[in-house]
Amino acid sequence: MKVKLKVAAWLAAAAMLVTPAAAFAADADTQALLNELRALKERVSTLEQALEKANTSAADAQKAAQEAQATSAHSLKMSEQAQLAKGEQVAGGLLSDAGKRLKIYGAVELEGAYSNFKPKHGKSASESDFTLATAEVFIEADINKYVKGLVHMLYEEGDTDPMNIDEAYILLGQTDDIPAYFLGGRMYPAIGLFESNLISDPITQNVFETQATAAEVGWAQDWFNVGVGIFNSDVHESSDAPDNNINTFYARAQFDAPEGALGEDVDLNFGLAYTNNIASGNLSEYVVDQSLQDLVAGWSAMLSAQYMCVAFTAEYISAIDDFKAGELDYMTDSDGKPYAYNIELAYMPFEEWTFAARYEGSDNLGDKEPEHQFGVGASWMFLPDTTLSVEYLHGEFQDTEDERDLFTTQLAIGF
Repeated sequence: MKVKLKVAAWLAAAAMLVTPAAAFAADADTQALLNELRALKERVSTLEQALEKANTSAADAQKAAQEAQATSAHSLKMSEQAQLAKGEQVAGGLLSDAGKRLKIYGAVELEGAYSNFKPKHGKSASESDFTLATAEVFIEADINKYVKGLVHMLYEEGDTDPMNIDEAYILLGQTDDIPAYFLGGRMYPAIGLFESNLISDPITQNVFETQATAAEVGWAQDWFNVGVGIFNSDVHESSDAPDNNINTFYARAQFDAPEGALGEDVDLNFGLAYTNNIASGNLSEYVVDQSLQDLVAGWSAMLSAQYMCVAFTAEYISAIDDFKAGELDYMTDSDGKPYAYNIELAYMPFEEWTFAARYEGSDNLGDKEPEHQFGVGASWMFLPDTTLSVEYLHGEFQDTEDERDLFTTQLAIGF
């Protein structure tokens, strides 16, 4: 019995000795865990600060890109799908080895078309085909706060083969603290804006769109921006032969209400443009020998308004003076003043759907473009950055009284 009591006593003593040791070990483990939690909290705080800084930088980059677009949008030939892709791209873009902020985006558009041409006399004729209407890549670079650059590579089956440099320009300025800007390079001078919600380009664009290596200076802020530019057009006065001098200038003024300034879901902008050489654009294809006795001036006016899901656009472009008989290859017996207009109404009940109607026309363009044309179209973004569009246009030609029905479908992606 005594032995048992001794053993119990020894066990009790051992337990008394072990308990403080175990408690000490538990305290050590708890302290280590607390230290780890403190270190983890510090790392999380550091990461949160870095994330906040990155978000601020991204917001600054997006703001800078929007400032640049306020000017470049007037000269940039960009498909609607590429615009969507640009808007959805991460604001920061890619960081090149040179430390320049880059953005790369583009679009591919496949079109199928069927046309039925009905002459006033004779049998109707039809055509159908698939074409790679657009394959384009844009590269934007934010060189620094005040300098940006853009390169636009474009392929259009039947027009550009192989892919060429459609645009490449440098933008200086156009920031909050420096509203003045310089825009120089290969671009589309803002003689017309050619906005449309349908697949086919409007007649205004087909005839008067202008591409040139130009230099433009201007001032762009909220509500109002102006610009003037110069370039050497292939179409020149006969006294300027050979064509080796800058001979064309243009000026534009645009009112553009900032988002929300006129009320929620209201957007309004309108503008005017003038050029001393309206034949410097696509109309130059019809200028005999690219030479005129005197350059013919032109002007344009545009209006774009949107309220909630309804949008309205209208544009008018015209020569101011007459081209003399024989200066345009389709107008050999009389003088003429070419002009074109486009009116569109669009309804967007859902973010993925757009329905649009167009009425457009022209005069003094011979049989190059319809005198009157009207039609409807619809587009459906059925997957992210993937849009299916359909369109129908009916055109009536002035000189021949011929008619044309045109059906077009388009599958487009943006990236």
